[in-house]
Amino acid sequence: MTQTAINYARVLYELSVSPESVREAEKMIKETPQLLHTLESPVVPLSQKEKAIQRIFAKDLENFVCVLCRYGHVELLPEIFRAYQEYYNEQKHILNAALYYVVLPSETQLEGIKAFLRKQYGTEDVELKFIEDKSLVGGFVLRIKDQEFDYSLKGRINALQQKLIWR
Repeated sequence: MTQTAINYARVLYELSVSPESVREAEKMIKETPQLLHTLESPVVPLSQKEKAIQRIFAKDLENFVCVLCRYGHVELLPEIFRAYQEYYNEQKHILNAALYYVVLPSETQLEGIKAFLRKQYGTEDVELKFIEDKSLVGGFVLRIKDQEFDYSLKGRINALQQKLIWR
């Protein structure tokens, strides 16, 4: 993530743009890549871009996206939205974590994982990103920033191999 995207994300947060508006805009950009291409295009006049932005984006995002178009940073929008979500979660004491799994854990197991993370990191809430990974064979891996909790069969097999090699 670039520092420019992080700076824009913080500005977006300081403008009190709702996370719902950001998620909606992020979804729109993912579903219609032509929109971002059009907003990036130097061929399309700025006045037409601004009219399109007014019709497409939520009111609290309009001026922000227009500024990005003016300064030629609209290609950073997906990165800005990711950085905004991370910064928003940080400000609201919500932990970002990734859960790599073979079989999605049950609701009870997910609550246990969240309780563990809340206790471990002293946060109010946990936002899990779910990523399926069949190479784990079984179990799951939790990744939080630069820390990893490996409860997978693949990880346990690797640990056992390391113990056997070092003997």
